[in-house]
Amino acid sequence: MNVVESTNNLYVTKQEFCKLCGISKSTAYKLIKSKKVNSEKKLDGLLRYYAIPVEEAEKYIRERANRGILTKEQMSSIKTYYRNKMRDYPKVIDAKDIRTVTGYGKEIIRKWINSEKILGVVVRKRFRVAKEDLIDFLASPYYAKIIRKSKIHIEDFQAIGII
Repeated sequence: MNVVESTNNLYVTKQEFCKLCGISKSTAYKLIKSKKVNSEKKLDGLLRYYAIPVEEAEKYIRERANRGILTKEQMSSIKTYYRNKMRDYPKVIDAKDIRTVTGYGKEIIRKWINSEKILGVVVRKRFRVAKEDLIDFLASPYYAKIIRKSKIHIEDFQAIGII
């Protein structure tokens, strides 16, 4: 790794940041443009590059490692929130209701059931899931780690205070 020293601060380039964090160049660019990672544009002769403080790289790596890790209190508040949200649903719900609650499409729900992320059964060619099993799934680290969250997923987690 080529660490650049400038006024007692250590910097890495965008390419080195990608290698350190295990991300693509486009992801790094999006992080820089959205200001989720602080950086400075540098000009060295004809060479232009982004200088990212090493602390920012370390902070991003820590945040990424902690993504999806829920405390017992958070899991409890998620379960309470979804129990209240699904209070009017029957004890056994179908994929259509899961779509309504989560905001995800039927194919991803089918994938979750087939891979046994959600415990469900097929009755007359339709998926059925116990409401409590769905709530357990919604409070799981797997669900919290989903990177491309649905609009409803984001709204629910904001209401709970996770995001």
